[in-house]
Amino acid sequence: MPGTGGSIQIGPQPDQRAPDPNRSYGGGSTIRILGAAYGGNCRTPFNTNVTDDLARNCQGRDYCVYRIDARQIGDTSPGCAKDYQARYVCRDGEGERHAAAGAEASGQSVVLDCRR
Repeated sequence: MPGTGGSIQIGPQPDQRAPDPNRSYGGGSTIRILGAAYGGNCRTPFNTNVTDDLARNCQGRDYCVYRIDARQIGDTSPGCAKDYQARYVCRDGEGERHAAAGAEASGQSVVLDCRR
């Protein structure tokens, strides 16, 4: 109010966006990807390693829902319904964890969870 000697400070406003369920918000360990394979159940001479895509999407978070998309990771064996296997650890010294989706995995999601 004018004449009262008070001051008004204008600063950054709090973030008003809805929280992203795939971001790390603390309170738990973070995901460290050990490996991922798409189509290991299909007898193919091609590499089924898709670790890089899973790591790009989930590494360092405490919770991640990863949607498997053959268009993104490639289809090494057309005509074969491929499974998906992921291996990860939480950085708190616990043992290896697994997330999997049965054939046909493309279009399904796996959940990696290191929250406490």
